[in-house]
Amino acid sequence: MPSDICGSSLLLALPDDIFPVITSSLSPRDVCSLGISCPGLNSVLSSDEVWLAQCNKLGILLPFSNLVEWREGVSSYKALCRFLMTIHPLMGIWVHETPVLGNVVYVMPGFLSVFGCRIIPQKIGHLGLEDGPILWRPVFVIICKYDGSTSFFFPTT
Repeated sequence: MPSDICGSSLLLALPDDIFPVITSSLSPRDVCSLGISCPGLNSVLSSDEVWLAQCNKLGILLPFSNLVEWREGVSSYKALCRFLMTIHPLMGIWVHETPVLGNVVYVMPGFLSVFGCRIIPQKIGHLGLEDGPILWRPVFVIICKYDGSTSFFFPTT
């Protein structure tokens, strides 16, 4: 076998639009590791198409259209993927052991951010909530910076 048709040369011979399909079965960490292995692969794997597929695969309660909108606020889909990987474990409903202040916290997406909100306990009557809609108080906000890193804010009231 000729030396120019082995190793990463075989991958680099593929059309660029195949790489998002191939890398969709890899984790973001694996995509980075593969890119480090060869300069030619690094340039192909740095494409927005590859990282959009990674962002979409994470699927953290965000429709595809939101990912496209969020991309406008960061340097690349790779930066957006960095942010999504950071917040992914936090998304959803959390229950705290101490119910004095309200033990349910819901972490939900905003625009290039996530909000953690504590649900404030209310009296529930035979017809449901007696005092109107569910009351909540912000606990924290995590905002995505341009490079995909995060800033934390803890609102005071």
